[in-house]
Amino acid sequence: MSTGQAQPAQQQQQQQVRKPPFANWPTIKILMPPQGRFSKKTDEWCFTYCSQNVNGRIYGKEPSCRSICIRKVFPHEVRNVVAFKSHRDVGPDGKAKYPLPAEGQPLNLPRYLGGKPLEDSDEQPKPSNEARKYWQEGWYFWTSNSRWAVHDKTDTMIMDLEQQQQFATYQEQRREVWQDYQDHLQQTAGTNATGNQAESEAGSSKWWGPIVPLRPPPDVSSQSLLVPLPPEFPPFWDRINKLLSPSRQVLGILQESVRSGEQQKFAQRVWEKAWSNEPFLLASRTFSRAYERWKDKDGPPDEEDGKRGST
Repeated sequence: MSTGQAQPAQQQQQQQVRKPPFANWPTIKILMPPQGRFSKKTDEWCFTYCSQNVNGRIYGKEPSCRSICIRKVFPHEVRNVVAFKSHRDVGPDGKAKYPLPAEGQPLNLPRYLGGKPLEDSDEQPKPSNEARKYWQEGWYFWTSNSRWAVHDKTDTMIMDLEQQQQFATYQEQRREVWQDYQDHLQQTAGTNATGNQAESEAGSSKWWGPIVPLRPPPDVSSQSLLVPLPPEFPPFWDRINKLLSPSRQVLGILQESVRSGEQQKFAQRVWEKAWSNEPFLLASRTFSRAYERWKDKDGPPDEEDGKRGST
């Protein structure tokens, strides 16, 4: 009997629990989408357009392609964030040093975007650490007219900045190995032609048997462009200062001569000479010689001139 009486009492207590106000009213739920590294919002777009004609298909020509991509780099991709992976190469400013691809370095940028061509960089094939550009927070614009570049771009869309750097390093190593192999083939062909068998065997120690490296994809960085948005245009006054630097140097020399008194001494000498007869003598001699030249020109040729012409 005691157990049967306890159960109704517990049911009455459960029924007497008070609900919060407006509990039975319809509610509105606000769902906040994840932000940062958990965000599923699209932040990179790529548009590719290619065209081809009958002549190109017959002769196997490359299609005419144009690609445009826009991408956003978030703070956690270039900075150390709590509860996220730590970047390895971090500078004094707290930013990770992930270099931009080759198409974003100064060697491949046009001059009006701050580029530094190869002939102006003392013929260095790779940019120095000071001139190298790195990924920063913000938006980036990428464009290319090569289908190979589009293929590499779509491959890197599944990678973060660190993986993209490793991928670029791997591609560069493949190109170096392939170039080494091509140099070996040329050297072997030259030694076989000359008949130097010992030199040929010494050079083929690295590449022997059926070892043939995989041919890397072509380097199309010169056909691509990567710039931040808005672009970093070089300062306008730098070109003006470079253009006016000779004038400033001349004006500096003139100012120094005025301070030292050389201009004042020169003016005094000119004034003294102006009141003397030397300017008149100089002018009269000049006009007299000019008149003599003009008179000799209209007269018959001299005997010496005739002898010179006959010889």
